[in-house]
Amino acid sequence: MFDMLADPVSRFVLAHRITGLLNGSYEDLRKLLQATKDHPPGGSLGLASLLESIEKDLETRKGLAALFARIGRQLNPQAKRKLATNLIYNWAVRGSRQREAIQKNAQWVPSFVVISPTMRCNLKCTGCYSGLYSKQGELSEQEICRVLDECRSFGAYFVVISGGEPYLLKDMWMRIFRRYDDMFFLTYTNGTLLDERTVESLARLGNVTPGISVEGYRELTDRRRGNGVYDKVVAATRRLKDAGVLFGVSVTYTRENVEEVTADSFVEHWLDAGAIFAWYFMFMPVGKDPVLELVPTPEQRLRCGQRISELRQQFPIFLADFWNDGPAAAGCLAARSYLHVLNSGQIEPCVFAHFGVDNIRQKTLVEAVNSPFFKAIRREFPYNDSGNLRRPCMIVDNPRVLRKVVAEHLVPAGHPHSEDVVRDPNVVAWVDRYAERFQELTDPLWEEQIRDPQDRWYREKHEYKDLFRFRPKPEEPPQQD
Repeated sequence: MFDMLADPVSRFVLAHRITGLLNGSYEDLRKLLQATKDHPPGGSLGLASLLESIEKDLETRKGLAALFARIGRQLNPQAKRKLATNLIYNWAVRGSRQREAIQKNAQWVPSFVVISPTMRCNLKCTGCYSGLYSKQGELSEQEICRVLDECRSFGAYFVVISGGEPYLLKDMWMRIFRRYDDMFFLTYTNGTLLDERTVESLARLGNVTPGISVEGYRELTDRRRGNGVYDKVVAATRRLKDAGVLFGVSVTYTRENVEEVTADSFVEHWLDAGAIFAWYFMFMPVGKDPVLELVPTPEQRLRCGQRISELRQQFPIFLADFWNDGPAAAGCLAARSYLHVLNSGQIEPCVFAHFGVDNIRQKTLVEAVNSPFFKAIRREFPYNDSGNLRRPCMIVDNPRVLRKVVAEHLVPAGHPHSEDVVRDPNVVAWVDRYAERFQELTDPLWEEQIRDPQDRWYREKHEYKDLFRFRPKPEEPPQQD
């Protein structure tokens, strides 16, 4: 079915067919899945796993089946078309093939790219991971388009826009979104600038999904983001839902709010508000004088992952926890599946690892991701000898990795004090204690998981062994005369 998308006419016909079947009916959803089985789309393992999960959940009408039925009811036709053609086909099917073909020629390319074109923001949120970056300088529209052209060339049709607040540059972005109408964009935003005119534009485009930052309900959100922010966010979500725009929320969980933001009532609240997805990010100890007491304890973090897993089965909303879902994402994505382009043009391996060697003004993205620095990160993957994907992060779970690659390659700091996480004695000691405790909690769980023949990461499976392909081959012992 998806191979019909090779020419524009077939693409239009198929998009119309998918939009018609994605209408909230479980029976029509079953027909859509059967069509993909009759004509398998190929592409990434993640897409195949997604389709299998939807089919399995159809029996109970819960989980992903309930989510896609809800997508069919809530989104406007243009949003559904762009979800099918841009995100699923262009990125997950055709783009996956493009990337695999390039990687066979020993050139590594990312699956997606995060761009922070400006670090300016209309808010000053406590502990913002990007708050210490210089607010001076921004990527020009021409530079952004050059990056997007390169993303297209290697099949990365999915791009994340962060910052700073991207909608401070909304006129520029609307032009770019229209120009790159074969790509799909996730924009991280505080939501306060999503006025009626902007939402109407997003509804017409269909290829942009806002992820709105929230901390909980009014008290916690306003405490961190400023008085009145919560009410502006609620008003923005109402406009987005009414216009049929695909949107979700981005939740930073801390030691203070983790119980609140993983409660049934919290998820139900944003579900009712129209959120299709919720990304959960752990508060990270980065920047100047990091607020270590806000980082969730290892026990809280583990419990958060358990709760997210439970909530997925209860509610028709896509939930992802970017630390606890390491097994689902095949481990850390830094320097392997994505990279981060700053407003200065500097290229970092991760939005939380504020170190970078190359700049888009001197190097291409492909050159940067195949640089000695990025290769060194991939050689360490999956960062621990047991291959424990439950502790995937090179910053807080396997901190020796970040220290090693930064020291070996003399990587410049992204902003003043970004090196504290690898050099400040107090922060280093704290991170080491954290990593040791989280290893104690998760290593037994991981060993149990990979001994389960039904699990994705069962040791004998090729996919698990493939995680170690970046590591240098052990030298053979010298031959005896």
